[in-house]
Amino acid sequence: MERENIRFITAIIVGFLVMLIFGIFTVNILQFVPLIGPFIGGIVAGLIAGKNCLDAGKAAMIAGLLGAGGVGLDLVANTSYLRMAVPQLPQFAGFLFFIVAIFYFPILAFIGGVLGGMIGQRAKSCMIPEKSK
Repeated sequence: MERENIRFITAIIVGFLVMLIFGIFTVNILQFVPLIGPFIGGIVAGLIAGKNCLDAGKAAMIAGLLGAGGVGLDLVANTSYLRMAVPQLPQFAGFLFFIVAIFYFPILAFIGGVLGGMIGQRAKSCMIPEKSK
């Protein structure tokens, strides 16, 4: 049980870090709104937590909420993350983007987490054959 909790927390942290790295890359270098970061971070969190699809999705959703919180901190700190995503729009657009991010970060992360959990389960079943009776 203790080991599963450590794996769950590790999945959340790694998923959040992947979201953060993809977000910085897509916003600051490619100047896109960060849509792929939550999905890829969710897949990674799901692969790590992947005991079953529900636990994988739960870990990915928590990582997505942390990612949305990171966007909120960026909004409050007024750093370059949101300014690069919405460059020509006023500050209200940054606030609007945060409101939208609160919903799409966890949803995309959950979808990615369930997908990662299914991939992880499938990989484990292929690698570890069941014992025949």
